[in-house]
Amino acid sequence: MKSCLKTVLYLFLLASGLVLPACKKESQPAADTDVAIPELTLLKIKAQGYSTYDVKKTSGGYIVEGDIFLSDAELAKTAASPSPILRVAKSEQYRTNNLITGLPRTFTVSVTNLPAIYADATNAALGRFNDLALQINFRLVASGGDINIEYANLGAGVLGRSAGFPTSSGNPPSPILLNSNADALGSNPNRDYLMTVIAHEIGHTIGFRHTDYFNRNYSCGWSPSPNEGDAGVGAIYIPGTAASEDPNSWMLACIGTGVNRPFNSNDVAALKYLYGSPNIAPIANGTYKVINVKSGKALDVAGSATTDGPRIIQQTSSGSASQRWVFTYLGGSYYKMINVNSGKSTDVAGAYLHDGADLIQYTYGYALNQQWKIVANGDGTFTILSRNSNKAVEVYGGSVDDGGIIVQWTPNGGTHQRWYIQPA
Repeated sequence: MKSCLKTVLYLFLLASGLVLPACKKESQPAADTDVAIPELTLLKIKAQGYSTYDVKKTSGGYIVEGDIFLSDAELAKTAASPSPILRVAKSEQYRTNNLITGLPRTFTVSVTNLPAIYADATNAALGRFNDLALQINFRLVASGGDINIEYANLGAGVLGRSAGFPTSSGNPPSPILLNSNADALGSNPNRDYLMTVIAHEIGHTIGFRHTDYFNRNYSCGWSPSPNEGDAGVGAIYIPGTAASEDPNSWMLACIGTGVNRPFNSNDVAALKYLYGSPNIAPIANGTYKVINVKSGKALDVAGSATTDGPRIIQQTSSGSASQRWVFTYLGGSYYKMINVNSGKSTDVAGAYLHDGADLIQYTYGYALNQQWKIVANGDGTFTILSRNSNKAVEVYGGSVDDGGIIVQWTPNGGTHQRWYIQPA
C-alpha cells in the first residue's frame, strides 16, 4: 500500500506545522464540508502562496491543496494581497527562507509517551544527520529536548505532525507529533520506515521543503493542485543538487508504506551546502584540471594568453599549462583558482552579478568575484559558485565545442554546470 507523507500545514505566527496523513496513492482524501468560500478568504489564501482551487471549509479553518490546513486565526492576520516572496523555478532540493542560525549548534531531542521502538528509530534518524559531520548535531535525551517527539491521537490514517520550519530567530520548532494508533503508525512499526518518517520531519525543522514541492503528483500520485507554492515560507533552490525530481529523496512529499529512504547523494549535497562545516575543505590544495561533465572538455585560457582580460573557455584536454589550475583554500569552502601558465586568477568580468557574465583571467586582488565556492554534488562532480554573485560556472548554452565560452549563470543542476576536478 502506498502511504503518503502528505503535509497538512498549520500556519502559526512564526512557524508552520505539518501533518502527515497516510493515504492510498490512488485515492483522494474525503472532501470536507462543501460550502461556498468567501471571496475575501480566497484572496487571503492566495496571498499566503497557496492555490485557491477546491478550497474546503473545515473546523477552525480551511483545507487547501488537498491536505494543508490554514487556521481562521492566521488568515485573519493576512492581508488580501499577493505574497512578496518569489517562487523559484523547478529543481531538485529546496529550502525555506529561514534557516538554523548561530552555527555550530547541537540540539537535544526527546521522545515522550511513545513505544520504545520510537526512541530507537529517533536515535537512528539523528545518526543519519550526525554521520555527515554537519554544523548542526542532534543528541537524544530522556526528556525536555529542544525538539520533543510525542504521542498525539491525530485520528485515523494520520501519521504525524511537525511544528514546521525554522523560526525567524533561527531555531527549530517543537514538538513533532506521531500517531502510534493501530490505524496509523502502530505500536511496533518497521524501524527503518519510522526512521525515515522522523528524519523527514526533522528535515522540515531545519528548513527543507519537499523535494517535489512543485509537483506533488510525482510521489503522491494525485493532487488537484500539485504545486505547493512558496507557502509564505519560501522555496529557494539549493545549488549542487539535481535538476529534476529524485525518486529516492528523503524529502519527497509521499512515501510507500514500509519504505526506507536513507539520504541519497543529492540529499547529502543539499545538507552539506546549507550546514556543512566551513573548516572542512571540499578538495585539498593542489594543481587540478577542471573538466566539464557535459562536454568532457577542459577549462582553459583562450589562446594560452598571459595578460589580464582574456576569456576562460573550454578546450579538448591536452594537459597544457593553460589547462592546469592551482586551487588554494580560503576557508568556508571558498578557493582562489590561479592558472599555472599565466599566474592569473579566474575572475567574473566587471564583478557583474547578472546571468551570462564572462569568466576571464585577471591579476588576483582578493576580490569576491575572484573567489569560488566548491560544492560537492555527491557523485564525484562539483558545482563552482562565484562568491560575489552565488551563480554557477557553466559552459554557455551547454556547448560541447572547443572554444565554448565560460560564464556565470543561476544554478540549475545541469551537466554543463557540473565539473570534474582532477589532479593534474
